[in-house]
Amino acid sequence: MNPVDNNVNIRQTRSDTEQVSRSGTEPNGRAATESAPSASGESVSITSTATDLLSLENQLRELPGVDQARVDSIRQAISDGSYEVDPARIVDSLLQSEVELG
Repeated sequence: MNPVDNNVNIRQTRSDTEQVSRSGTEPNGRAATESAPSASGESVSITSTATDLLSLENQLRELPGVDQARVDSIRQAISDGSYEVDPARIVDSLLQSEVELG
């Protein structure tokens, strides 16, 4: 008996989506629809909340992903044997996370 591959063409690939945007048709030949501004004068406005979120996002992008000074201090503490693990604190934090997640 030959094996059957049920996962053929399940997900659309990036090249397929690029083809839609360039040619105006989907890979199967159907016409792609595009959102175009309406001739009736409809407009889009961005709320102040959205503007604030965008500003916060930009500020977060500027922050370093890792506090290198903290990493270095923990690395040093592990190397010299002064780093202590507090199992009760770890358990409390895990339980608190579970409560927050619901």
